[in-house]
Amino acid sequence: MTSADLVVALANARAVRRPAHAPRAFFDDALADAESAGRLLEPFLGGPVDPADLRALRTLHHAVVEIVNALIDGSPPPLDALNDLAARAPATYGLERAPGGELRAVISPARPSAAEKLVLDVVREFGELEPSRLRRCERPECRLAFYDTTRSATQRWHAESPCGLRERQRRHRAH
Repeated sequence: MTSADLVVALANARAVRRPAHAPRAFFDDALADAESAGRLLEPFLGGPVDPADLRALRTLHHAVVEIVNALIDGSPPPLDALNDLAARAPATYGLERAPGGELRAVISPARPSAAEKLVLDVVREFGELEPSRLRRCERPECRLAFYDTTRSATQRWHAESPCGLRERQRRHRAH
């Protein structure tokens, strides 16, 4: 995973999508219920999402979207909502041994609900990411956010399929 995977997943959790071969775009709400939220967040949580956490997850999603939009637009990000959520998530520091044998500091929620764990991870990711690499897909029909991990920092689409393919087809047909 990149250093912005959770931020991007939450920013795109409720978005209009048009997958390859889909006849039309549709609104996809990955935070509509605990099952769909669990599918989206399982790589970050390592387990299911409790239905009681959905309201807090939607609040976190909204705070992340506001910050991502501001960073992409180059305006000062509104940090108060995320900082308020982080302040409500009591945490502890600890040490753990990394796979290479070195020690690293980890922060863990004192009461590990899904929302509290993710708030701390989102704060960490925002602190580590390079804001200039956070972008919107350049395909006009797609406005999903992505984090450019290319060495040259020239990625234009959130994914090769469908956006990259469709844009190249459009340019080819316009010729």
